[in-house]
Amino acid sequence: MDLDITIVAGRRPELLQRTLESFSQNAFKFHNVVNVYANIDPIFGTEEDEARCIALLHQHFASPVIYTPEAAGFGAAVKRLWQGTTADYVFHLEDDWIALDTLDERVEANFSDTVKQVSFHSASQNWDISKRGHLHRGKRYWKFAGIRVPRSSFTKFTTSPSIIDGTVARCSAELMNPAFDPEKQFYSNVNKALETYIASFDNYIFSPAGIPVVEDTGRDWRDQRGIQKKIINAASSWVSE
Repeated sequence: MDLDITIVAGRRPELLQRTLESFSQNAFKFHNVVNVYANIDPIFGTEEDEARCIALLHQHFASPVIYTPEAAGFGAAVKRLWQGTTADYVFHLEDDWIALDTLDERVEANFSDTVKQVSFHSASQNWDISKRGHLHRGKRYWKFAGIRVPRSSFTKFTTSPSIIDGTVARCSAELMNPAFDPEKQFYSNVNKALETYIASFDNYIFSPAGIPVVEDTGRDWRDQRGIQKKIINAASSWVSE
């Protein structure tokens, strides 16, 4: 499949190197990579670390487009990168993941008229494929006398590693508010225009064996340094304990 790659990173060259090596071996080589767009936010490391990240991107890709904004902002980074894509599909990635399985041509077969994102199953999703199936959906509830009663379901798109239909990625980016966490805008009632736009689409969780195919390496990295991700009113930030 023809795809653009978007990579959101901080100044963490040790994590980025592991991520690029893992996905180059287990994913990128199976697809036709058209363009690569990366955003390195000025967070976590030094200017020297940023330079190392830039060098790593050039080692793995022929002509990556790299943004180094003056201020960090996850929502702004995703909006910027997705808006700049042109390919039929967009492979979105962050700098703290590794692949546990081969993410090859089997992925493309899961797209359809309604499935516009194929995300990669991870343990952090807390999603049991055997019980809940492959379509990632949440539920909204009525509450009566302390009892929750399901009233509707909704699509849960993600900014964790995934491949998204290119047109949908670009249209979603146009509607994103850079002040909010981009993933929360898909379903947390802070961006109704975006929720309405993706309401008729589905996110298929790719997991051929019903087990995780990617792993989040950032959690351990943050725990070792006493760094926590805080989301308040759908806006994300990093704080030290």
